[in-house]
Amino acid sequence: MYKELLNISGFRMVEAAARLQSYSKAAEELNVTQAAVSQQIRKIEAQIGCKLFYRQGRCMQLTYQGAVLTEAIQNGFELIVEGLKKIQYEPLPGKLTITTTQSFASLVLVPRMWKFSSAYPDIDLRIVTSKEVEDLRQGEIDIAIRYGYSEYPDYHCEVLINDPIVPLCSPAVAEVLDKSSPVSLKQSWLIDYSGVSYWPKWFEHIGIDPDISACQVLKVNNIDVAMSAVLAGHGVCLGSAKQAAHYLNEGMLVQPYEFGLMPGTQYRLMYDPQSPRLKRIELFSQWLHKEIESL
Repeated sequence: MYKELLNISGFRMVEAAARLQSYSKAAEELNVTQAAVSQQIRKIEAQIGCKLFYRQGRCMQLTYQGAVLTEAIQNGFELIVEGLKKIQYEPLPGKLTITTTQSFASLVLVPRMWKFSSAYPDIDLRIVTSKEVEDLRQGEIDIAIRYGYSEYPDYHCEVLINDPIVPLCSPAVAEVLDKSSPVSLKQSWLIDYSGVSYWPKWFEHIGIDPDISACQVLKVNNIDVAMSAVLAGHGVCLGSAKQAAHYLNEGMLVQPYEFGLMPGTQYRLMYDPQSPRLKRIELFSQWLHKEIESL
């Protein structure tokens, strides 16, 4: 039975070489020599009677037969991994690694991590900032928290924050604004961190001329820089009151007007429901939801 599977190690090499498009990179990942990878793949090709790879420049590309076999290998390996995860759930104590954007980490997570660590000292919490959505089924990342409305059908997803964007500024800047008329914001320095400016949309939403061509506008690349500017007393930015809750609670920022624009800021928490660290993941998710609900 399964006599075709005599060369299981060779299938690992085929999968790695296909994914990395390189025999040498596959060898490095599997901690073997490039010659070993090449030899094992040739053995499989001889066994099945067709070529699996061909060279194109510096890359190894799959033939049609190679692509069919690689898909089957990857599906098979994934089933094996899922089976192992189901019988190898880790206990609650241990490491938990979270990846998120720099802004969410600095504005929401880091100011509250001491609470989680105090409540659950046996969980070693680690935060990695990144803009990319990592593969949560392989590697060390357990939870990803991401900005936006994109769907991630491969993972369990929960909405953490779905908040309108509102004006935020320092108390000193708020003092010179006309509290009864948001149009006075046009006399301030408007800070924008989006590729598509939200200020015209916000003004239009509250019935004010959306034209900001005569205004002073500073464009920055992310909410962290925008927050740094307004914390230093320079201008007004649009952002989530929940995301900026730490600064609002400390009196370092204020929200001069209540008007909010939707869709605004949305963050989602996602994870692999088959993760062996599911107990830790679900505990952290429940804790973070409660923290955000209290903002």
